[in-house]
Amino acid sequence: MPENKKIKMILNGALGRMGGYVLDTVLDTNDIEIIHGVDPSVTDATNNYKGINLVSNIDEVLNEGIDVVVDFTNSEVTMDIVNKCKDNNVDLIIGSTGFTQSQINELENIADNSHITVFLVPNFSIGANLLMKAVENISNYYDYVDVTEMHHENKVDSPSGTAMSIAESISKGKKSGKFSQNIPERESIKHARGADYDGINIHSRRMPGYVAHHEVVFGSLGETLTLRHDSIDRKSFMPGVLESIRSIQTLQGFVYGLDNIL
Repeated sequence: MPENKKIKMILNGALGRMGGYVLDTVLDTNDIEIIHGVDPSVTDATNNYKGINLVSNIDEVLNEGIDVVVDFTNSEVTMDIVNKCKDNNVDLIIGSTGFTQSQINELENIADNSHITVFLVPNFSIGANLLMKAVENISNYYDYVDVTEMHHENKVDSPSGTAMSIAESISKGKKSGKFSQNIPERESIKHARGADYDGINIHSRRMPGYVAHHEVVFGSLGETLTLRHDSIDRKSFMPGVLESIRSIQTLQGFVYGLDNIL
């Protein structure tokens, strides 16, 4: 892309929690232009935000003149959007979470059999992605590990996509044997030890006061090692969002995780 040409994007989910932050952040850039915002809740009274045209249906505005759609909605909406992006030859950055493995496989198949890039990012925080790298390097030295993720009360999926990515990184780094677990002989409340992913216990917490927080505790004889990342403001995701938009045309096919551009 020529240096003086702006990246033209559509923001899907423009009136959501993340959407407002993305709108304001991109408006402060010189190299990215939001051509349209899309949100099903748009009305005649809310169809413009600081000069950006907002519509309720992406079909009204999606065409081959758009470089990328940035999607912050939910997995069900995203699975519909990806096919529309494919039909219009427009790349897609996905900030939504809650995808099943079957849906991820479908996203990969669409991207790999078309001319678009589908970039699925469970977490845009630089720190959260550094945590994933760190636990992969550490995990082989410990036999016990728990992951706890804490989010606001409105988050619909559990565990979080980031927690699953952290667990996958931990499992990947475990070169010798499997993790040990304390298997209770009896449970007065079912699943009190949390969910189980490849020997890793995962716990989810939902309540007001949280944004996005992830804690990993490794255990061994006489010691524990705790690593924790806290996003206390959604602004923490914005550098990763901007870097994803700026890097999208350097990627090909299906790409999973912000670490691919760090």
